[in-house]
Amino acid sequence: MTETQPAAPMSGTTEVPRGRTRWGTVAAILGVPSLAVTGFLTLMALWVLFGEA
Repeated sequence: MTETQPAAPMSGTTEVPRGRTRWGTVAAILGVPSLAVTGFLTLMALWVLFGEA
């Protein structure tokens, strides 16, 4: 009666081999803030160049 059940196929856990990086997570951590900063700097440049005095 000590049977173990296998994990559900779509349980939300992704099997990654030991020592491997989840590049999607790394890309999100680095990409989202850089996109936000780039957007902010672009808006500031447009405001300075084309804003009314």
